[in-house]
Amino acid sequence: AVRDRLLGTGLFAPSGPDAGAAPRADVDVRILGETVEVGATGEARARVGLSIASHPTDAPGALSTTLDGAGTQRYAARAGRGASQAAETSLAARIAGELIDGFAARRRLHASSPAAVHAALAADGGDLREEAIRVAGERQLRGEAPLLLKLLDDPDERTRDAALGALIALGDRRAVSVLTRSRSLRDRREMHKIIEAVSILGGQEADDYLSFIAATHDDDDIRAAAAAARQRLLRREGAGGSPGP
Repeated sequence: AVRDRLLGTGLFAPSGPDAGAAPRADVDVRILGETVEVGATGEARARVGLSIASHPTDAPGALSTTLDGAGTQRYAARAGRGASQAAETSLAARIAGELIDGFAARRRLHASSPAAVHAALAADGGDLREEAIRVAGERQLRGEAPLLLKLLDDPDERTRDAALGALIALGDRRAVSVLTRSRSLRDRREMHKIIEAVSILGGQEADDYLSFIAATHDDDDIRAAAAAARQRLLRREGAGGSPGP
């Protein structure tokens, strides 16, 4: 079932001499399952892990990923031992299918139209939106910058970090204003991220911010990090000269 689902995505070549240009892959499937029965009701529980590695590993479009998911499924315990086995098998196949479909959707984004990437970016969340954020940066989709700037304030840290990475890839210095005005100076973890990000983005506003933090923050480590980041910024923007606009 896993093999058929993977071949159905069109991302992989079937075996045989006429396999085509798609990559071939080794797939390791790990399934943990159990059933619990109380009276007439049973519950199957399963966790599925898939490790996918295409070969040769250095070929264009090579794939290497690990997917993991879990779920439960109710069944009628009175139906006998066969019912529990069928429920476990069905559940494991469903989990594997959902993992593969999600993986395929994320991979397709890399070759999808800018409109498809935008639609995924504008969705409510999830792994597909996170992948769309990365794709926007990798493909230099500058039209997505306004939405990426809004995502810098998303409640989910992974989404914020992905949006920041995309904006850095785009070189969009508007991110400096959002970062320096919306994040707490007391959050040491966030401060280290901001310091590094604004030093990479550069510009006068980034320089002013790093100078301010290096001179006034009450944490020695943060002050030192800001000072070092400012020196890196200045070296990149003119070997100690004034940063650009």
